[in-house]
Amino acid sequence: MIRAIVVDDESPAREELIYMLEGFDNIKIIGQASHGLQALEMNKDLKPDLIFLDIKMPKLDGVGVARKILNENHVPYIVFVTAYEQYALKAFEVNAMDYILKPVCKERLRKGMNRIVNNMNMEGKVYYNKLNKLIEDLSNKENEYSNRISLYHNGKLIPLSLSDIVYATVEGKSAVIITKKGKFETNYTLGQLQEKLRSQCFFRSHKSYLINLDLIETIEPWFNSTFNVTLKNVSTKIPVSRSQSKEFKEIMNIS
Repeated sequence: MIRAIVVDDESPAREELIYMLEGFDNIKIIGQASHGLQALEMNKDLKPDLIFLDIKMPKLDGVGVARKILNENHVPYIVFVTAYEQYALKAFEVNAMDYILKPVCKERLRKGMNRIVNNMNMEGKVYYNKLNKLIEDLSNKENEYSNRISLYHNGKLIPLSLSDIVYATVEGKSAVIITKKGKFETNYTLGQLQEKLRSQCFFRSHKSYLINLDLIETIEPWFNSTFNVTLKNVSTKIPVSRSQSKEFKEIMNIS
């Protein structure tokens, strides 16, 4: 019996994959994680044989999780779950590594599982080297495409590095972005912007705020296990809500 965990920040996608996997006699789902840090904890505690790992997750994405797992004592077989991205699929094919394409369907999963089970017998060192090379290729391409965003200001598009973004918040129905270069309006909702800025340095601290963790200057404990955060380059104190405080403490290593 193959012991597996499923990692995806989107609950419907995670539950759908689990439902389909439960139809296989040789797969036992022993856990599910909604973010990368939780996946790392489960890998240490449960020592699964197999991890189905979504690539696109906020804070610590699937590639980051895989990179950290390679340095752990227990290295399970990892199957990445990805939406259609040509550069990612090419990287999988070049490195001969397994992946499952979103949206997942039963027939595609059935064919994929036959291959996955066979490949799980791969010699450990060969697998380690292939996974390491895949992570390197995915990271290089991801960094190439995702380290900048272009936003309108006074009728012109201004290219911005993600490191220039201090935080984003809501005004009306759209998000506004506060950067080192000033304030920029967008046509995105905050949720859509969070998807676009899928990077481990951004954190949804509150329903109305998305913050750059790398620019935190001070963290002030507040009532009911919440926090107020001060960021560099701005005077606004930004809340960390109670629902987000546990994950925030884990990310920031607050005891």
